[in-house]
Amino acid sequence: MIRLSDINKSFNGEVVLENINMEFEEKSVTAVLGPSGCGKTTLLKTAAGLISADSGSITGVDGKRLSFIFQEPRLLPWKSAWKNLELVLPDSMGKAEKKALCFDMLELVGLKGYEDHLPSELSGGMCQRLSMARAFIIQTDILLMDEPFQSLDLKRQGQMINLFRDLWIKQKPLVILVTHNVQEALLLSDKIYILSDKPTVILREIKNPVPFEERSISNRQLYDLEHEIISKYIIRD
Repeated sequence: MIRLSDINKSFNGEVVLENINMEFEEKSVTAVLGPSGCGKTTLLKTAAGLISADSGSITGVDGKRLSFIFQEPRLLPWKSAWKNLELVLPDSMGKAEKKALCFDMLELVGLKGYEDHLPSELSGGMCQRLSMARAFIIQTDILLMDEPFQSLDLKRQGQMINLFRDLWIKQKPLVILVTHNVQEALLLSDKIYILSDKPTVILREIKNPVPFEERSISNRQLYDLEHEIISKYIIRD
């Protein structure tokens, strides 16, 4: 697992993260839920070792393969769909093997027939599916997701959540999902950390009571838990 112990981080004298202690378990999805601007992305980058904490320690990341899914697809505009996937594959693989793997992954995410299309020739939803394919194609150990569905409409959000579930169940990497969407966190994660506004502290840790395969927007347990989280931690007088 990844363990964050007594993490503190400030920028220009402003405390962003204060005494953060978290555990992210293998073969599990953990959501970090909090208001916009509370430091969720800073926490994600700190957990990944991309930025240094002012104090505290992080264990479990060294030597692991990391992949990312961002708010924007961040594709190379001059490379075709399959070439964007090929870019992240190891040099030890042969060209034919790489191409076959890329084409198989594109079919898996519903992009069969678009292998040679540039990102500009794909819709926004297609580009987001392509970015998800890129994250999973390397058989990652740790997947970091920074509000990846925020820019999508409700229909596309639902499609991407279902696609993520299909891909995750095949590989089960450790996932850290940063979001401010309560329903998204409940549908995807096994555990949720709820964060405060800055200086950011952990308000609550919640274990999802509904098994991964049984989670849906019509599940009564999830509905009640969503209402509880919103009423206690999102809506304030």
